[in-house]
Amino acid sequence: MKNTPEKANSLAKDVELARYDAVRWIEEAVKSGLPLSRALANAAVRTWGEKIYSAPTMERWYYTYRHGGFEAIKLKQRADKGIAKALSPETCDALAKVRKEHPSLNITSLVRQMEATGVILPGSVSIATVYRLFARLGLDTRTVKALQNKVSGGPTKAFEFAFANQLWMTDAMTGPTLRNGKTVQKTHLLAFIDDCSRVCTHGQYYPAEQLEQLLDCLKHALRSRGVPEKLYTDNGRIFTSLHTQTICAVLGINLIHCKPYHAWSKGKIERFFLTVQRDFEQRLVFDPVTSIEQLNSRFWQWLNVEYHQRKHGSLDGQSPADRFAERAGQLRIVHDDIDLDGLFLARRTRRVRLDATISIEGRIFEAPVALRGRDVEVRYDPFQFKRVEVWLNDRFMGNATLCDKYLNSRTFDKENYEKSE
Repeated sequence: MKNTPEKANSLAKDVELARYDAVRWIEEAVKSGLPLSRALANAAVRTWGEKIYSAPTMERWYYTYRHGGFEAIKLKQRADKGIAKALSPETCDALAKVRKEHPSLNITSLVRQMEATGVILPGSVSIATVYRLFARLGLDTRTVKALQNKVSGGPTKAFEFAFANQLWMTDAMTGPTLRNGKTVQKTHLLAFIDDCSRVCTHGQYYPAEQLEQLLDCLKHALRSRGVPEKLYTDNGRIFTSLHTQTICAVLGINLIHCKPYHAWSKGKIERFFLTVQRDFEQRLVFDPVTSIEQLNSRFWQWLNVEYHQRKHGSLDGQSPADRFAERAGQLRIVHDDIDLDGLFLARRTRRVRLDATISIEGRIFEAPVALRGRDVEVRYDPFQFKRVEVWLNDRFMGNATLCDKYLNSRTFDKENYEKSE
């Protein structure tokens, strides 16, 4: 069989991925407590890309990968590979410029025009050479059409991470409208799924799609399934907020945003939402619920009893629960020295009034008297208000308590108020 450039490139990629698979397997073995020498010895008796490699060879790959990542373990190519020797750099630049200016012009007509204008000597360059040049520069016909249709950018190939909690995806969708008599309640489903296993690390219906709801959902997911290495979101305001970025930085999560108008790059969670709509929400037509509490209770039962246990076609017949357990390895949990509840408190800036009160979502709280007239940051539980803290310049100044005006009137005396001049 003829050894074409395409075949050679495919073989090279197979070797590179075999190296990557071997290195990641060794890494996971070391993380699980196995000595490096034993991990290398075990890897040396396994096949990687249908080949067996020696322990010293894989040790070299291991340290090379640790210092330079995947790029470092790729096969080295000739410095002049892919460069058209028949074309000077100036000619290549001129061809590329015309191609970008006239993307709809076929390559044969483009070459003829360049010959007519004297950029290329007639008969000195073949059409195939120009095709290869444009392919190397990403200006081939297929790529140019993709650029014109605005489908470039973001992940352009199907991908799947090898281990659980390497990447989570998150998004929101509009849920069912609940009716209880004359009361109508709109709902929104926020969810996080693990890319490797398709496990929904946590999903919940909320009455609104706001930052507080997103962070509440994320907190439940972290407590339920551990801490992910990466979190992939769109560019919505709640996903790009400073508070979200701060939480990810403290927990060591790499926050990644897809490009605008590229929702298809989060296809796995979009597919999960479609399953929820076609399966779980369809059942509500025959057995409706009237409150968000009932909706979530029914949703969590469906999620854990059916969805997580159902065999998944793209998981080689495994269920999400089985794949997560198989690929869990060494999950990272939240350290005990991190105040997770405090980290997720909602944050608002307020000015303390002269009567030492502040207003949060229609409720009046009493702050430390010494902060009257100062702009402070209030950190609070936005759902039950069990914890309301007052901070000044990142220093905890005390807790705020719900103001009881009736009680204050009963304790009215001169010691509680400044004397008038």
